[in-house]
Amino acid sequence: MKKIAIVFAVLILVVMSCKKDKEDKGSVLQTSYFTIENATLVQESFPAASGSNAPQIGSVYGNNSVLAGGSNPVTISTDAAVKEILIGVEGQKGYYKFNPGTKKAATQTYLIYLLFSQKFVVKDFNIIIAIVNSNGLISEPEIISVSQVEAGTGKLQVSCSWDKSNDLDLHLIEPNGFDVNWDDDQSPNGGFLDVDSNPICYIDNINNENVTYSGTAKIESGKYKVKISLFSGCEIADVTNYVVTVRYNGALITPVTGKNPYYGKVAASHAYIGGDGPRGGDVVMEFNISSNKSGNIQSQEMIQFGYPKKVNIAKRAMLSK
Repeated sequence: MKKIAIVFAVLILVVMSCKKDKEDKGSVLQTSYFTIENATLVQESFPAASGSNAPQIGSVYGNNSVLAGGSNPVTISTDAAVKEILIGVEGQKGYYKFNPGTKKAATQTYLIYLLFSQKFVVKDFNIIIAIVNSNGLISEPEIISVSQVEAGTGKLQVSCSWDKSNDLDLHLIEPNGFDVNWDDDQSPNGGFLDVDSNPICYIDNINNENVTYSGTAKIESGKYKVKISLFSGCEIADVTNYVVTVRYNGALITPVTGKNPYYGKVAASHAYIGGDGPRGGDVVMEFNISSNKSGNIQSQEMIQFGYPKKVNIAKRAMLSK
């Protein structure tokens, strides 16, 4: 009986170990790539297309540049009735299943936001997307090829990404009133805008901006404000969709006003240059950092993205005229 009990215990351990391995492998998509709010993670291989009578995706658009701790708005257009949208990473087991809700337009457009982990380190990979109709038929997948932009994460990270080739600006206002932005990209506390995309319509198509606090920075206690400003539409007439994320100690924080992530949009007419938008932008989120959580950061790394400072100098010169 004792030998039987030992054998039974070993079998239980083996089964539990296999189950844990399966769960760990399935969660690679979450921990090493991205998550999607209100989506279900399926820990299986991405399903194959159904072949004949399968629905078709008309077009897919998403940023080809992403950063750790940032995001990526993905737009999917189709004339098919969509029951589910499937999103995964080519070559990785597991995918997200998203229910987009009912739409009645002949051509339907869906906007899904991918939220990237701060542990995301892969330099180049492919996002794979398919749609499923009410009959359970699966479309041929579409691919978005993506490369990582080097950017700091740090203990406090504020990021914004958007879906048009224009000059959207991120502002982070510290409790002392200092506004970290393209014009003053480093605060006395050490907050630093290390990614500044599409400045004065020098289009790089990165469509991301990022504020981070390095190992020598001080995180002040009090209320922070996040502002978004469309500096210039850069001849883009469409509405710009954007997402803002704030992470503290690696986790999304709960703001006192707004939501986190914050999903928003801005019309081309609201641009500061050539429109009626304010240069300082509009407040989209406010959050507090308590005194017992603030202070100097230890063992955090910040990577400065190599933007030429002459672009921001030119931007300042343009505004001074």
